[in-house]
Amino acid sequence: MTDHGVIPIQYLPLCAALAAKHGMDEMEALKAITINPAKILKIDDRVGSLEVGKDADIVVLDRFPLDIMSKTQYVLIEGKVVYKESKKHHLGVS
Repeated sequence: MTDHGVIPIQYLPLCAALAAKHGMDEMEALKAITINPAKILKIDDRVGSLEVGKDADIVVLDRFPLDIMSKTQYVLIEGKVVYKESKKHHLGVS
């Protein structure tokens, strides 16, 4: 989450990567966009980390999440795959 209205949510990994670039521990930067906001919103019993019994809303990337070159491979919502990366996508083919 962000407290600045002009930073769209899709830029949170970039913001975390920039924080790590300038000295923040990488795992703390990752927590800043996962478990820490969930704790603030008091929904960390359901989301924000990978644990048995949680919602299983998961994004699988091909690199470390703070690597700006990472690409989404899978998205799972409540444990069900709702997006799977297509090799065609890399070629710009729909």
